[in-house]
Amino acid sequence: MEIRFKSSEYNEDEVVKSFQTDFKTSHLIEDEYKNFKKGVTGGVKEFQVNNILAFFQNYTTDKPHDHTLQVVQNESLFLLQFVINGNFSISVEGENQDFITIKHNKYNLLYLPASKHLFTYHNQNKQILNIYFTESFLKQKMDLAFIKNAPDFLNAKRNKKLYSFFKDGLYLNTQLRNIVNELLNCSFDGITKKSYLESKLTELILVSLHTEKPRLEKFKKEDLESLLVIENYIKSHLNEELNIEKLSLLVGFNTSKFKTLFKEHYGMPVFKYITSVRIEKAIELISKNNYTISQASYEVGYKNPQHFTVAFKKKLGYLPSQLIKSS
Repeated sequence: MEIRFKSSEYNEDEVVKSFQTDFKTSHLIEDEYKNFKKGVTGGVKEFQVNNILAFFQNYTTDKPHDHTLQVVQNESLFLLQFVINGNFSISVEGENQDFITIKHNKYNLLYLPASKHLFTYHNQNKQILNIYFTESFLKQKMDLAFIKNAPDFLNAKRNKKLYSFFKDGLYLNTQLRNIVNELLNCSFDGITKKSYLESKLTELILVSLHTEKPRLEKFKKEDLESLLVIENYIKSHLNEELNIEKLSLLVGFNTSKFKTLFKEHYGMPVFKYITSVRIEKAIELISKNNYTISQASYEVGYKNPQHFTVAFKKKLGYLPSQLIKSS
């Protein structure tokens, strides 16, 4: 199996990756690409465990125009894509009608026939996790009813067409964000790291494909807009005291309505969500900005670093000090 990558952002004319059938491997394979042209900062991390290949694109361009990555594969594959930051679209070269868009904070499962695809990025900042696997992997890990009962997919597969399983993409909820975060911030080494990444990648695939599409139609448009205001406020005021009364008043909800709507939409109570976002931000500050544990804990709203350490350990199963060692 072979996948070829070509982009105007790369210094190399083409990056060629070769793999065994079904991405079979007995050990963890890791690589990183940073050979970009001037004006591009960041990198692409690759990690492969048995039957799964993942790429995490995390880079920024200094020019605001769209950028295109050409991908050529010689076998059909499934691609589970998580667009953490940015907006993204994919098409089959030469077939303008096959055009799929995945927006910021959403994900989708795509069927990619053996062909040449164009991945177009519409933002300067790109944070996209791409997970490739074959149909045989799905047969090993989960019930294939959602494939067998999808006549549109079967027709696309027969005609070797690009196919999107979720029309507008699914919401990247906090549960999935936490799994992605744990995956990308693994602090283990050696065989333990291989086992951990393999379990997290499998968990991410299974949970995302069993997560029902949020039934947004049961929410009023103005309520959804109010929840978004609250979400943005939480993320931009993590170092402040956040309570139900304060957040409710922001949009004129009574506390009962606020708690009910928030849990229905985000899948968890308000304070559990706030804790998740605080820890996610702290991990970023420690691993990418070289903050100390005390600095990071204060920045995300913990006056006592010990309280932060307890919350961190309870949520992720390891101490923040291990994150510093890994960094």
